[in-house]
Amino acid sequence: MSDVVGLPVRVRVVGRPGCGRRTVTRVLRGAGVAVVTSTAAADLDVHVFAETVKPEDRHALTTSPRPVVAVLNKADLTGFGGSGPVAAAAERCRLLSERVGVPVYPLAGLAAAAAVDDRILDDEMLGALRRLTVDPADLGSTDRFATGRHALPDAVRRRLLVDLDLFGIAHAVLALRNGADRTAVISALRQASALDGLLAGLEAAAAPVRYRRLTEEFGDSAAEEAVAARMAAAIDVVQAAGMTVDADVSAQAHLRRAVVWQRYSGGPVSRLHSRCGADIARGSLRLWERAGGIPEALP
Repeated sequence: MSDVVGLPVRVRVVGRPGCGRRTVTRVLRGAGVAVVTSTAAADLDVHVFAETVKPEDRHALTTSPRPVVAVLNKADLTGFGGSGPVAAAAERCRLLSERVGVPVYPLAGLAAAAAVDDRILDDEMLGALRRLTVDPADLGSTDRFATGRHALPDAVRRRLLVDLDLFGIAHAVLALRNGADRTAVISALRQASALDGLLAGLEAAAAPVRYRRLTEEFGDSAAEEAVAARMAAAIDVVQAAGMTVDADVSAQAHLRRAVVWQRYSGGPVSRLHSRCGADIARGSLRLWERAGGIPEALP
């Protein structure tokens, strides 16, 4: 197998100035995503916007030559009420996805950065947050937190705002009040930031890229390794699209899966999904043969 097939899927972070491209880049790199700056080297675009999709965002999302995942950064500023700002942002992202035709995910960028960068939540920050659990400060606005009377030095409060903002401060303080240690605070920030939802979205968008690499590598080879690899990559693609693939390993299940996906491949689906269906069917038939399957009447 070539080195190209084994390369991680590379993303390029784009978007309008002021929407948090640097923060999102830092978050993705901290989470282990391969972020590149070269257009030629990128497999996916991550388009960052804030508040709403503007005409220039819509143009970029619909004209990119690569698959695109959009990120509503600063999701913690969406508005309060209900289940909180990030939940409200997630619903907005769902509606925007339907409108622009690409997946859109919310992200509270600063909280996510603190969750993936061990240098942010150091002893000074953690000590300041613990102080806030017993000596609350006014978190009603940035100005009130920064300038209100409190025992925390102004410089420490400014650092808390720069690194966590009010949203991250509030979630970290809540976690500490509930008995969290440093690791648990980081986990709480990660969950609150919606980072894992974005990473899952990137993984789903990467599935077709990996599949195309494999098909270019193996072509129509009937070798055992090629058939198994193409089937596995094809399953990732259709599952990323929300479909379920029967994972039963009995001979009957392999045959049934082959029939289902062969029919699917001939249906009104995209060329990519037609090829994936055919690869799942071929791989399933190979597994059926290896399991000692014998011809039988189909239901």
